Formats: sequence, C-alpha cells, structure tokens
Amino acid sequence: MNFFPSPESQRALGDIVELDDVSDGYDDTLTTTTTGEGTSSIESGHYYKTFRPEDLFELTMCSEEAKEQIREYKLGITRIAFNDRTFTFWMVDQRFDQCQTKVDIQIIERSNLPGKLKRISLYLKSKIWRKFLSRKINGATYLVEKSHQKEYGLDLTHEGFNYRLAHCNGKYSIYTSDMIAAHRDLFLHLFYVFPSKDPVFFIDLRGIRSEEINVTRDLISIQQINRGSCLAMGVREREFVEDAHKILEMMESLKNLKLDISLRKVEFFSPKMCNIDHLSITYHKNQISEKNLLSLNCETIKLWSVTTSSRSLNKFIKKWLFTFDTRFQYLEIPILHLIEEDSNPWNIFKDLEISAFDEGKRAEYYKRYDWDFETNCLGSHRFINCQRGTDIEREDGMLATIITDSTFFYFFVWHNRFPEQPDHVPYLDR
Repeated sequence: MNFFPSPESQRALGDIVELDDVSDGYDDTLTTTTTGEGTSSIESGHYYKTFRPEDLFELTMCSEEAKEQIREYKLGITRIAFNDRTFTFWMVDQRFDQCQTKVDIQIIERSNLPGKLKRISLYLKSKIWRKFLSRKINGATYLVEKSHQKEYGLDLTHEGFNYRLAHCNGKYSIYTSDMIAAHRDLFLHLFYVFPSKDPVFFIDLRGIRSEEINVTRDLISIQQINRGSCLAMGVREREFVEDAHKILEMMESLKNLKLDISLRKVEFFSPKMCNIDHLSITYHKNQISEKNLLSLNCETIKLWSVTTSSRSLNKFIKKWLFTFDTRFQYLEIPILHLIEEDSNPWNIFKDLEISAFDEGKRAEYYKRYDWDFETNCLGSHRFINCQRGTDIEREDGMLATIITDSTFFYFFVWHNRFPEQPDHVPYLDR
C-alpha cells in the first residue's frame, strides 16, 4: 500500500472540505495507490525523498501508513518555540545534512472559523481560496488549513534570463473546540513521527499560554524535551510560577537558561539556576536576594534590570576572592538598580585590596563571548575596554576586573591575561 497520491488522486487530496460537510469519519485510503506488481511505490521508488519536510509533516496526518513510513525517514526536531499563539518547530534530516526546515502551527478555537462570506471576501482581496482539510493528529480528526509564508525573495539574472528565488516555510492552522487536547495531540503526534536519539537543543517557552496548554504533562514529560540542555522561559504571571518551578525540576540535563521574569513583589528563584553553565535573566526591576545571588555558581551570569544592594555585590566578589573557583568567567549587570538603603556604589569595594590598571599585568581589552541560546553554542565575542576598571588579585594569582557605578556592574575574570586585542572597537564598547 502506498500513501503517495497518483495524478488522479492528487485532486482528492487537495479538495476543499466545506465546513457544513465535515464528518467524524475518516478514510485513510484517500492517498493510497499500488504498483502493477502489487508492491507499494514508496518501497520501490522512495519517492518521499523528493518531498519538502513540511509536506512530509502534512502526509503524516493523511494516513496511518504515511505516518509509519515517514517515521522511518529519520527526520528529527531540533528546536521548538511559542510566540503569539504560534507553535514553531524546526526539523532536520539526520542522515544527510543539518539544514533546518521551519514549520509554524496555530491552534485556533473552532468558533473562529471564517464563514463562507468571509472566505469569499478574503479571496477577492488575496486571490487565494482558503482550504480546510480533514486530517488525523494522534488519532483524532481536526480541520487543518495550510498556507505558505514567504521568508525572503532574491532576484537573479543568468544568461539573459531573470529569475525570482523565493524561500517559503509551511504554516498550518488547526481548528478545535478543545485547545488543551489539541496541543496534547499535536505534541504526541510530532514527537512520534519525528523521533530522534538526540534531545531538542533549544526550547523557547517565552510565548506559551498556560491556560491553553498543560505544559508539564503534555510537553515537558516528553523525553526529547526534558533531556534538552537549553531553555528559554518567561515568568510573567503568578499563576505560572508553580508551573515554572515544575518545568525546571523536570529538565534533567539543563545547562543553559534564559529567563524573563516580571513579577511584582515576588522573587522567582529555583535551585536549578545555581549550577548551570550559562544564565541570562531579565528582571524588569525585580529583586534578587543576597542569598540567591551568592548561590549562583555558573560560568557566565547576565542579569538585566535587576534590583540588589551594594553589599550583595561586595559579598559576591569576596566569594570568588576567597575560593579557588576556576570555572566562573563573568557577571554582567548592564542595568542595575541599587536598593535605596544601600545605594552607594563605593560600598561594593568595601574591605577589598584593589589596584588600578597595570598594562604589565593584563591587557586593556577583555575578550568576552556571548552564549547564543537559540543555537545553543558559543556566539559572537565583544571586546570590553577595562582600562578604567579596578583590579583585584586572588591568592592563586587569578586576576579580576570590576567596572561599576550606580547604574551598572561588570565583574570579569582574566583566565587569559593577554587575549587577542582588537584593531578597532565601536564607541559603545569603550
């Protein structure tokens, strides 16, 4: 049995399903043909290799045979993200290349389906007739609409001919009366048909809506997700705080974490934040307590718009000074809010033996690398001018530089005292 349509059945695959005609029945023979020898053409010709990955995703919703055949094709999901009620995943052919294909999926309440008059009006504007097709997702029947989004276009000229090269990514809209069940079916379907021995390397939950998704039960419980090492998450509502703690507890191999915290009079902190490699948090003026700041033992720490005290920063420096930690690289607070009771930046240097810049001891510019969370790898580097910084030296000879005033704080450790120096540095980095 073959799940790829013959020329005659291709029209059937693209037929419009009118809203009044949708039934609960489902015919999984819609796209089935066989060769004259009785052997499926997928087995003899491997025609599925010519399909775009997003089209293979659509075929997995057409029949059980398609679902099982494409599962053997070894497409894997590399990244997932939520943004403005759109779930996006990237997949890659694990056997041939690492070129990622992006697919956007919107799950929409069925009551928002456009009526026939609305569809006619939209057609007159866009000249595109919207199709709603009956498809199976994790065994349940849904109405699915497919469209294409053009990401970029490129005009080319070759031997006197003009060409237009356009790159599109697939976009699907799934209509349902039960948002939570639809998300659950989608996640189970995706990670079944696109299995991978490797976990998803970046999970972006910053745009997730907890009222529409049971995050911990339906998403984080999937092994490819909870074994991921890089997570971005937003904590903007008190109702999501408990879920956020559960998510972090369930992440078995978390190494890199990016948080966006916007809670009034509530500090969000998890033990999972303490010993990871790279931590980046946007606080929106929320406070981090002295105890929690001192518990951070990460390689790199970046805290945006955080509220803390001069005493806490002083103790953080002393913690590094009186240990033999060789892992820590830097703490950056580009936007600092010092609490009113302890807002004197000079208290940061209390009881520290400090010295001015000495070109014989270290270079002028500190070479700092950013962690690229979306690709989960080391990103671009910047050169930071530390000529006006204040130095402290540890007993084991490790040197660090502090650059601060009342609105920012930088603490760099010189693992290499004389790194590569720049030929030119933009004004802002000076």
